[in-house]
Amino acid sequence: MAKVKVIAKIANAPINSEQVKEPKVCIAVICRLKSTRLRRKALRPIHGIASIERCLMNCLAVPGGYEVVLATSDLPDDQPLTQFTLDNRVKIVTGDPDNVAERLLKAAEATRADIVVRVTGDNPAVSPEMMGYMIDQHIKTGADFTYAKESTMGTVGDVYTVEALRRLLQCSASLSHAEYLSFYFFNNPDLFNLNAVELPAEWVHPEWRLTMDEIQDLELFETLYKAMDIGPRPLTFEELQAFLLKHPEVAELNRGIKVKWRDDTALVRELNEATTLKKRL
Repeated sequence: MAKVKVIAKIANAPINSEQVKEPKVCIAVICRLKSTRLRRKALRPIHGIASIERCLMNCLAVPGGYEVVLATSDLPDDQPLTQFTLDNRVKIVTGDPDNVAERLLKAAEATRADIVVRVTGDNPAVSPEMMGYMIDQHIKTGADFTYAKESTMGTVGDVYTVEALRRLLQCSASLSHAEYLSFYFFNNPDLFNLNAVELPAEWVHPEWRLTMDEIQDLELFETLYKAMDIGPRPLTFEELQAFLLKHPEVAELNRGIKVKWRDDTALVRELNEATTLKKRL
């Protein structure tokens, strides 16, 4: 009983700034080498530097100095990715080939993080500025899941509270579509607190495609990085945007490519059905 009183007294005491724990954030880059449309795309060079290395450099440049983790599978085919530590500035974790949520959690545990940002390795030009903005918005709201309402494709990731990931993994339903992790949050708003962020309008160019799935995407990035002569350093969105606004013909190089999770109606229907958990709990 005495112990309970002590706890109550502490709980009711005024909280000063030194007692408030700042949440720890890590950035997890999810990547594998299984692509069939553009084989081993993460290893493809963009102006002499592997696409995945470009992505990791931009993640390391996010304001705040957050730890960056490359989370890949434990399959032999994906082992080349474990070499991308960038002089030990990037941690490597390996895990279940299909369960992205599990690998995200492993990345968070490896860095003792409370919040984990998911970036896909398909996005070599992910924006340091936008990611910093998204992290700030997530922390302010205390949400389980923060996403951009509208963005420039390939420039931003999602933000998850680690406790929410643990809750998802404890669900009785099989996470059979964990590659599309955000659908589990979008389709279960009664289970998770969602935070839709409006990015500054000047950052949003829905007509641009800055992700890499097809050969035309690689051609765009090669043209862009070569013309700007971007060596082994991060590329800010401010620089990238200025170039594409001045050279709109470059953005036309991959215009019209369909986005599977958005444009394939049969797949979208399947994803929505498979990721709705409330009927299965």
